[in-house]
Amino acid sequence: MIYLTYNDLPSGIFQSQVIDVCHFISNRFNVPVRLVSFISVKGFFKNKKNIKSKYSNSLVLPMFPRHSNWMLNKHILQFVLLFIQEKEIIARGVFATNIALSLKRRGQIKKVVFDARGAYKAEFEEYLNKIVHINDDIAMLESNAIANSDFRLAVSQKLVEYWEQQYSYNSDKHVVIPCTLSEARKFDYTMQEIDQFREKYGYNKNDIILIYSGSTADWQSPQVIDDFLFHHLKNDDRIKVIMLSKFDLTQFSSYKEFESRIVQKWVGANEVHDYLTIADYGLLIREYSKTNEVASPVKFAEYLNAGLKVIISDNIGDYSDCVVKNDIGFICKGDDTILMKNVSFEEKKRMNTFSIETFTKEWFVEKYKKIIFKNN
Repeated sequence: MIYLTYNDLPSGIFQSQVIDVCHFISNRFNVPVRLVSFISVKGFFKNKKNIKSKYSNSLVLPMFPRHSNWMLNKHILQFVLLFIQEKEIIARGVFATNIALSLKRRGQIKKVVFDARGAYKAEFEEYLNKIVHINDDIAMLESNAIANSDFRLAVSQKLVEYWEQQYSYNSDKHVVIPCTLSEARKFDYTMQEIDQFREKYGYNKNDIILIYSGSTADWQSPQVIDDFLFHHLKNDDRIKVIMLSKFDLTQFSSYKEFESRIVQKWVGANEVHDYLTIADYGLLIREYSKTNEVASPVKFAEYLNAGLKVIISDNIGDYSDCVVKNDIGFICKGDDTILMKNVSFEEKKRMNTFSIETFTKEWFVEKYKKIIFKNN
C-alpha cells in the first residue's frame, strides 16, 4: 500500500498524521506501507533526509514548482509505479487524491482512499486564496475526490455532514477517525510533583493557568483569543496565561494591559508536554468558519492527555459537543464569563484516561481495518 502526500513538509502534524499512521498500519496489520511524498524543491534534501530518518520506507520526490502545476506530478508518480508493486493508495488531501484518481483511470491504481483532513473548498475560500494560487476549481477537485474514491477517511462527523450538504454524498463507504495522539502518555505524576513543576516555572498552586499551544495560522483566530484573554484576565486576578506560539503579542490588547500575567515561549516539541502539565486549561478558541466547523485539532487530544480541561469555541468539529457530553471543559460563547477554578488532581487523571481511551490509533483499529481491507 502507498500513502501519498503532496506539499506536506515534515512537522509535528506530519509526524502524527502521516509518519505515525504509516508505522501503525505496517506494524499493527503487517501491511507494508510505502510513503510517497511530493515536497517543495526549496530545502528538498534537508526535508527528504528528515522524512526518511523517521520512516525508512519512504520515497521523497521533488514536486513541480508552483502550486498551479500540481497535476504535473502525476507523470512522476506514473513513472514510479512502473517499478513498484503497490496498487492501492491512501491519498492525503484533495490534490494527492486527484493525482491518484487520474492514474486509477489509466488502470495503474486499483484502489484510492481519500484521507480528507478538512473542507477544502471552504478552506480556500476562507483562508488560503490570498496565499495559494491554484488555477483549478477546488470545488470540482473536492467533489471528484469524494465521489470517485473507493473509500474515505474523515476527521469528523461534521466533515461527513459537509460532504452531504455540499456535494450530495450519500455513501456509507467512509470512517471517521479524528486526529489522534502521537504519544499517549499515562498521567503518572503526583500532585506534589505538579506543584513543584509550577514553582519551577514561576507559578503557585493557586494560580489558574491557561495555556495556548499552536500555530499562528489565520484559522487559529488571534483576535478571538485576544478578546477572550482580555475579558477573563480583567475579571479574575488568579488567571495566568502561557502562550506557546509565535503570535505577535504586542498587538494583543490583553498583553498590553496584563503583560505581567502573560508569558510567551517557543519551545522544542519535547518540552511542550512539561508546560502543558502545569496548566489547568488548554485553549481552543476560534472564530466561526466552515473550516473550523469540520476540523479535528490535534491539540484537543494533547491537552487532555496532559491532564488539562479544554476551553473551546462552539462549533469546532465534533469536539464542542464532546466537551459538554463528557464534562471535560467549557464552551466559550461570546462575552460570557467562564468561572474557572484549579483542575483537581483527580480531574487531571480523568482527562488523561479519557484521552487514552478515545484518541489513540489502537482505539480505531476496526476502522483502520475497513480502510485497508475493504474491497472496492
